Amino acid sequence: MVKEYSSFRKPDPLTSIAYMAVTSAVTGVGFLLTAPIPLIPGAIHWRVLAFLPCVFGILYGPIIGFVSGAIGNTLWAILGGYFNPATPVFDLIGVGLTGLIPGLFCRPQDSTSSKGLLKIALISLISGIVMVPIVAVGFDLVGVAPFGPAVVFLILSDLPPILIGTPIVVAAIAPPLLRRNLIKWRL
Repeated sequence: MVKEYSSFRKPDPLTSIAYMAVTSAVTGVGFLLTAPIPLIPGAIHWRVLAFLPCVFGILYGPIIGFVSGAIGNTLWAILGGYFNPATPVFDLIGVGLTGLIPGLFCRPQDSTSSKGLLKIALISLISGIVMVPIVAVGFDLVGVAPFGPAVVFLILSDLPPILIGTPIVVAAIAPPLLRRNLIKWRL
């Protein structure tokens, strides 16, 4: 049985920065390596690992989740050559929210029940739905893609992996980490 946690500690600043750096790098490189199919070239690619910020938010808290999505997506844009004027504002905020929202409403111990996994899937999906118009507005403002097509292709590229991948990965990772007492804090 998984030990129930009433609360997690707040990490020290060095640990926080280290986790932010590692989760951002994993997200950025993961997006880069698994996003080879352009839906709108130079703007939107099918991202198999779009769930990474959600997972990091659930495991390590909303701030870590936000930073992993925001900075990770920016790293992906820079490394992949997709950086545009919308990236540092709209992409950063929109993709960051896909880590922040699940981190606020879900906990690692939610992964130990079917009801909890359904909650994780739905909250993560909501975070993706919030992200889509924010990023689409940015693309439209800088002329990368019109709002309507950007919304459609962002829905196709990010929402299925977020809805399906987040609960599967959290269910596989969180219970063993909790049993071994390896999740001790959230930020």
